[in-house]
Formats: sequence, structure tokens, C-alpha cells
Amino acid sequence: MSIEAILHGTPVWVWILLAYLLSRGFKAMKGGTAPLTKLAIVPVIFTGWGLLNLFKEPAAGWNTGLAWVLGAVFGIGIGVVLARRSGMTVDRALKTVTLPGSVLPLVLMLLTFVSKFWLGVELAVMHAGPDSMYVVLGGLVSGLVAGIFAGRFLMYCLAFRPVSAATMGERA
Repeated sequence: MSIEAILHGTPVWVWILLAYLLSRGFKAMKGGTAPLTKLAIVPVIFTGWGLLNLFKEPAAGWNTGLAWVLGAVFGIGIGVVLARRSGMTVDRALKTVTLPGSVLPLVLMLLTFVSKFWLGVELAVMHAGPDSMYVVLGGLVSGLVAGIFAGRFLMYCLAFRPVSAATMGERA
């Protein structure tokens, strides 16, 4: 299959998603402050995209679902570690999170997009059977990335927990 055929056969929504992910990734490089609700958008997109593929892909079976769940669990752990090391700060009154600039979100989004695009092309070309290596690998990658973004978001949410008197005494 030629590159031209691949590009023309790609649905328009895929290119719109790529443009959106690029804009979010470039914005993340600058850092800034955002409300918690806005920070939920990317984790929701990647989780929804992954789950949609699990239910929509005729070749996906229980192995693919299991790969997605395992990837998500591992990804959440990675996301938690990344968020803890990010240097984020929260404003409890305004319910905002301030993040320093980082290339990491852009890299994660592009790696995910490229891997899912490649796996999609392979599935279209090979007409893979149930739980083929490409389908299971796609589930694993999808779950991993959704988990990374979910783990980061989880840490943002947990940063809004009330500070106990005992913790405040330790900080003094």
C-alpha cells in the first residue's frame, strides 16, 4: 500500500485529532496554569479512543482487553511518578494546577499517535484475525498511554486533598 493511499484512506477526524494533540503538546511546552477540568481533556481523549478501539475492532478479543488493562495499570504508575516529579503547584481556592513547561506531553502524544496510526495501517493491510499480535499490541499501547495521562491527572486531583493539621505541623 502506498503512502498516498494510506494518507487518503485516513479519516478526517484523525487529522483533526493530530492537530489538536499538537496544539496541546506545544502549549504544554510553555507551561502554565489551568483549571482541573481542562486538564481532564487529554486523559479522557486517550481513554475514550482506546476503549472505542477495543469495542469497535472486530479482531479484538479478551487478550486485547487484558493487554489494555495491564497497559493502563502500568501506565498509571508511570503517570504518578511523572506527576510527582513535575514540580506542579495547586491553587485550592481557584482549583487550578500550575505546571512548568515540559516536552514530555508532546512526546507522549506523538508517540501514541504514530504507534496507533502505524498499528491501524498494519491492521488494515494485513486483515488481521482475532487477537493478532497487532491488535493486542495496539491494546497494550493504548492502555499504557491512557494510564500515563490518567495517572498524572490522578496526582493533580490528589493534590487538592485537604491538608491535615498533623501535616501542617510537620511543615512548620
